[in-house]
Amino acid sequence: MPTFPFSEADPIQFPAPPPKSADVVIIGGGVIGVTTALFLARRNISVTLLEKGRIAAEQSSRNWGWIRKQGRDADELPIVIEASRHWRQLAEECGED
Repeated sequence: MPTFPFSEADPIQFPAPPPKSADVVIIGGGVIGVTTALFLARRNISVTLLEKGRIAAEQSSRNWGWIRKQGRDADELPIVIEASRHWRQLAEECGED
């Protein structure tokens, strides 16, 4: 059985110097930060994404509250439905569920 891929023996390091400039700097590489960076980059906006740990391995890997439908106020449902649509689209584009 493979071991969990994250350990102190495998420290987090960025292999290059940070960019000298960016149109937008996003702090946090969770689901919201990464998708915000993706949508900005698709519009040719230069983005720098900063994360203290590993991308998508911090709180977003444990919290699915952003797209749940049950127990929501009715006013929140349109944005939840749109988020679910984007989630499926991103899974399709990435080839990952």
